[in-house]
Amino acid sequence: MLEKIKDKLKEVVAIAETCPEKYQVKCFEILLSSLVRAEVEVPVTGAAVTTGQAGEKAVPAFFAHQNITEEEWQKVFHFDGTTYPIIVDDLKETSKSKKQVKLALLEGIKVLLTSSVATIVKGDLMELCKKYDAYDSSNFAMHMKKQKSLFLAKGDNWSLTKPGEKRAGEVIKELSQ
Repeated sequence: MLEKIKDKLKEVVAIAETCPEKYQVKCFEILLSSLVRAEVEVPVTGAAVTTGQAGEKAVPAFFAHQNITEEEWQKVFHFDGTTYPIIVDDLKETSKSKKQVKLALLEGIKVLLTSSVATIVKGDLMELCKKYDAYDSSNFAMHMKKQKSLFLAKGDNWSLTKPGEKRAGEVIKELSQ
C-alpha cells in the first residue's frame, strides 16, 4: 500500500501546487487523505469494504451500511472472488412487474459491489428477468419508469438512487429469510 501511495504522492504534490498559495496546504492534505482512504477502502474488485476488529473478514461497505449480515447476503449473492452472481431461488413475488423491480434492485447492487457504481444494464436485466420468468416484453420499460424514486434512466440503462439502494438492502434482508 505504501508503495502505491508513494508513487502517487508526486501527482498529489503537483495538483496541490496548481492551487492558489493560500490553499495549497489544505489541498494537499485533502488529496493525500483521499488517496490513503482509497488505498485502504477499495480492494482489487472495486467494492469498498469495511473492517472491524483484527482478524475479522472484510465486508463490502454496502452490506455494512445496510446492516446486512454475511449470512443474509450469502443467501442472495455468491461471491466467487471477483463477482457477486445472484443465486436466490425464490423472489417471493408472483407478479412479473414486482419480480422485475426486485431483480433490477439486486442487479444494481451486484454491479455496485464490483464497480462502485450501481448501474443496471438493460440487456443484463432482460436476461435476468427471463431466467426468473419475470420478463414482460410489452411492459418491461414501463415497470422501470414507474419506479422513479428507485431508478434513474441513463440512456437505455438505469442507475439506482439512494432510496433504491436502501430498498435493495430491504429486499436482500427479505429474501434471506
